[in-house]
Amino acid sequence: MSELVELRREQTIREYECMKHLKLFTDEEIQNIKNKRHYHEYKIERRTKKLADFINYIAYECNMFQLLLQRRRKLHIRAEWVSLEKSIHNRVRVLYKRAMARFAYEYRLWVHFLQYCQMRRFFTEGSRVLDQMLGYHGDKPKAWLCAVNFEYRHAQNMARAKHFTLRGLQRHPECRELCIQFIAIQLTEAEKLIAKLTEDGKPTEDNRELSKTLDTVQLVYKNFEHKDITFFIELLKELKKYTSLLSNQLSKKAVTEMREVLADKEEMWNLLANLVLEGNASVTEEEHKSVDLLEKCVEIYREALERLPTKKMHSLCIDTMLELNSIEEPAVDQREKRKALANAFKRALAADLLDENKLLQYLKLLLHNNNPKEDLIMTVINKGFEQYPACVDIWTSYMRYLIVHKDVEVDELEGVFRKAINSLPDKVSRLPLWKMAFQYYNNRPDLPGKLEQLFRRAIDQEPEISNYYQPLFLEYIMQRSIDTNNMSKVRCEYHRLVKNYTTTLELHRKMTSLEAMQTPPDPSEWRKCHENAALLYGKKEPTVWLEYIQFERDHGKPQLMESLYERAKAVLDEDSFGTFLTEYELVRNPYLVCY
Repeated sequence: MSELVELRREQTIREYECMKHLKLFTDEEIQNIKNKRHYHEYKIERRTKKLADFINYIAYECNMFQLLLQRRRKLHIRAEWVSLEKSIHNRVRVLYKRAMARFAYEYRLWVHFLQYCQMRRFFTEGSRVLDQMLGYHGDKPKAWLCAVNFEYRHAQNMARAKHFTLRGLQRHPECRELCIQFIAIQLTEAEKLIAKLTEDGKPTEDNRELSKTLDTVQLVYKNFEHKDITFFIELLKELKKYTSLLSNQLSKKAVTEMREVLADKEEMWNLLANLVLEGNASVTEEEHKSVDLLEKCVEIYREALERLPTKKMHSLCIDTMLELNSIEEPAVDQREKRKALANAFKRALAADLLDENKLLQYLKLLLHNNNPKEDLIMTVINKGFEQYPACVDIWTSYMRYLIVHKDVEVDELEGVFRKAINSLPDKVSRLPLWKMAFQYYNNRPDLPGKLEQLFRRAIDQEPEISNYYQPLFLEYIMQRSIDTNNMSKVRCEYHRLVKNYTTTLELHRKMTSLEAMQTPPDPSEWRKCHENAALLYGKKEPTVWLEYIQFERDHGKPQLMESLYERAKAVLDEDSFGTFLTEYELVRNPYLVCY
């Protein structure tokens, strides 16, 4: 090993002499470069070799190359390129080859080498390793794609790109990326050929080479057997990049086959309708106005719904119409698009195939109308109740409709509210219904006492509702009156909640914040909030104890800090106490700085 290292050190002497002669680096810098290279050489020559050692050495040499370029630009020196930069290139290539020979199973290593060749424009060097890479990683479709891209886009070797594509398709006949990539390459070559013929003033109709290229495209498409909806989507998207002279024939063939093979797939009909909207020549034979295209799109959706009357098909149709309506166009076109959207919703509603989310969207659109149609809204709502009895959003939309548009009496709204709560399954959250009820009563100052009654009813509900409204009720009591005795009412309610209900940490923190706002604060009442929080949540929440200790330090009795520390230590588990201890030191000594 040492002989090899010494041999490579001797081979770099010329580099160091040039660096010193050209004054690109100081003696100290040159010695540092020697030491670094010596270190890396010994690392890669160890008996047990690691890929990371080779990568680190390559990275060091690449950084060295960039530093050389910077020094040359700074000092305006161009001499000795072969002795310096080219020597580094050769060293990097040797390192890559040694690494690829020993760690051939690492696909990323091959890709990095190709990227290096691309960056340094060593295309011949990169092409040489492609066969080796595919020998080891031919089971990966991405390896064949990488080889095709390198040969076609960088090495510009069409023959080898075609060779790798066909071999890749033989190995992976299901890989749509390879098929579409080859079609794209052939069409690109055909475009170049047409441009050349046009420039030379030659006809393109009967050109033998052009016909051969297009026939190859047709043959590759025909022989590809795994034609699913994703393949057609990507193929038609790719074909849009080329002129109709080149792509029209294949596009029409693809659309025809797609309609035959995938007639039972909702996505196919959706793709077909969107192609019509785009005015794709493979579907529409001639130029049409946007209104005509919309009519043809709707016709395709009607045909699709006759064949596939499913929720998914209706949803795809509605999504397309919604997207169309989001685009601003002249008033006539906008009117036609709104009509098409309304018809799409009505068709799905009448067939009882309106998806839950789409039903809510429809309801939302109807309620945003300045003059909502009561019969239609109630039809949608009743359908929602019938088809989706567990959907709380339908009930909240119904309540919002009654509040905003119908201006119903309190008793009627209360009846709907109770019916909604009783109708929903047990597992469904009723919190949105309560929020809607609170919003209504909050906007009705003419109903004194009703809001407090609703708060008390909410607190008597299941924990999800009760725990949400407990802290809000304390804040409500505090703010509803300018009476100086309102704090005593808040305290009385707080103690009642702690005694009779399951409470959350949020309630105790809310009461703590209210106590802190008093002028002057009452430390004994304030302490009760922290004590309740510590008793109920002290086993799992170290922050409870930290807040309690901080209160005693700043507003209570500092001599109690030690006893609180001992209580926390006794109840917290090991991990929680570790978190607590770090923060406790800062609370006890606020001037302590942690580095």
